[in-house]
Amino acid sequence: METTFILSQIIFYFVASVAIIAIGIFFSIAMYYFVHIIKGLQAIIHDFHDLTDGARERISDIIERLARLPILSFLLKQTNYKKTKKHEKK
Repeated sequence: METTFILSQIIFYFVASVAIIAIGIFFSIAMYYFVHIIKGLQAIIHDFHDLTDGARERISDIIERLARLPILSFLLKQTNYKKTKKHEKK
């Protein structure tokens, strides 16, 4: 009877140890891929930021070109509201 109890404890400890080691290996592999995914997302975000800067510059260039046209210059004229308010007070 004691031998069966000792054998069952040994098997339990062995299985528990293997399970803990397997979970640790799985967690390490998952973290490795997670880090690579995060690095990829950082590269995508950086590229997207560069694209938005380029798009912002192109849009402002288009607005400047359209503002030069006589018909649209009235609608797209940029005014400085602070200067306008100062002139009204005088």
